Amino acid sequence: MTLRIWDIETGKMVIGPLVGHTNTVRCVAVHGSRIASCSWDGTFRVWDADSGKLVLGPITAHNGRSVNWIAYSKDGTRIATAGDNDRAAVWDANTGVQLREMVGHTNWVVCVAFSEDGTYLVSGSRDETVRIWDVASGECIGEPLTGHRGWVRAVCFSPDDKRIFSSSDDRTIRIWDAETRALIVEPLRMDDGVLCMALSPDGKRLVSGSRSGKIAMWDTQTGAEIPTPFKAHTGYVWSVAFSPDGRMIASASEDKTIALWDATDDWKRWDIDNYVTTRAVLRFSPPL
Repeated sequence: MTLRIWDIETGKMVIGPLVGHTNTVRCVAVHGSRIASCSWDGTFRVWDADSGKLVLGPITAHNGRSVNWIAYSKDGTRIATAGDNDRAAVWDANTGVQLREMVGHTNWVVCVAFSEDGTYLVSGSRDETVRIWDVASGECIGEPLTGHRGWVRAVCFSPDDKRIFSSSDDRTIRIWDAETRALIVEPLRMDDGVLCMALSPDGKRLVSGSRSGKIAMWDTQTGAEIPTPFKAHTGYVWSVAFSPDGRMIASASEDKTIALWDATDDWKRWDIDNYVTTRAVLRFSPPL
């Protein structure tokens, strides 16, 4: 129910806990000095990362039902959310006014992401589909992307907006051509449900985490798994993230650990101590 800001050099908490949500914080998004958070309490909030003060909200979203995901547009002017009312929504990031509501999924919307240019929104759902939306109109573009056989847990666009990535409880990650809707490579397969994924800033690598505690890295051009010495967590991996420069990877697990990995040299691992929750999401702050 809280947010904390950590110094990755020292492993110490520098701001927090930020208190206000009344249920589990499901997702966070970062843009500049702003942190947006959403919760199973049916709200989202925006915080100042420097002071820890609440600057917007709480905003009740999705009819007060669980808000499962939150994302900023690249320019920071809009926020997208995913909710248990089977809809995605787009909001003014400064005022909290709802701008669009995306209607079409037939079950909970679990995740959302903006395209790099902010024109489109991609969403994944418990209905096992991925949909692409026109942000300006709120209309679904074409037919949904089908093929997953489980909840779609995470989605994102490639940096050039030509590909869409989706991960699912069906143990696969799929890479789609955003224009033709065709799979570019065979589904990438993990040992258990893929709860989270993150794309490197250059779009060449994808890191994913599963229910088994495994973390894997993939070549996004070929779909091949990249050998790494990642030591598996002992519980579900709920969140993974690349640093803005692509040099570090972070993972958060049900085993009550946050691990930081050097992704460029010897894959050295650091753990953040005094971390006590079993379900967490994490993001890196932008470069100064």
